[in-house]
Amino acid sequence: MKKKFVVLLSSATMLGGMAIGVGAAPVLEKITANLNWGIRYEVNGKQWTPKDQSGNKMAAITYNNTTYLPVRAVSNALGIAVKYDHKTQKISIGEKSATTPLTSEDIDVQYSSVVTTDNQYTIHDGKDYGSGVLMKEINVEQKVTFKPEGKHQTLELAVLPVSVSQEISVKIFNGEVLLKEVFLSPSGSGQTVTLDIKGAKEIKVTAKLVDIIGASGTIFLAGTYK
Repeated sequence: MKKKFVVLLSSATMLGGMAIGVGAAPVLEKITANLNWGIRYEVNGKQWTPKDQSGNKMAAITYNNTTYLPVRAVSNALGIAVKYDHKTQKISIGEKSATTPLTSEDIDVQYSSVVTTDNQYTIHDGKDYGSGVLMKEINVEQKVTFKPEGKHQTLELAVLPVSVSQEISVKIFNGEVLLKEVFLSPSGSGQTVTLDIKGAKEIKVTAKLVDIIGASGTIFLAGTYK
């Protein structure tokens, strides 16, 4: 992973040099450059073509014998989070020192699940998580989809019981890949897991009773991105 990060950081630095300039130079400086469609790419030994968010092919730029690569396309290929702040024109790559609450990014909920700040649900074992997702009336499988949109490297997720009369299986997926499965039992406490989400666009969490015999349960999900 360190080797991959160095490659991406180099391309981001070069791109930043084009847009920002040096010292007191203007923020935007007009140049004459060429789109270089002759460059071929391999990522981890496999052929790769950089594309934009709409799926259109992208070319590297050649300027003064230096090649500049599209940062977001490269970061997606290497599984490294990247975020661009339009106001500050700052590109952030990889894991950040600060954390972002789970509910600060978009969330799709289904059925009776809701995003909540109600402290009767957010406080567990003396800790107030502030906000999270309440998954209610769990019987057959319910689903919540978190949308980090490729901006984060890790997710620390707390899976906490609210009303559990039968064992509940909670699975966490990055796409179709199962990252973790945890179980909440009537006599057990919650669990907190730290997951490498590698700049994922969406993280899906499913919950269902292990043995469906007419009961239902309620759990609370909270956490932070980094």
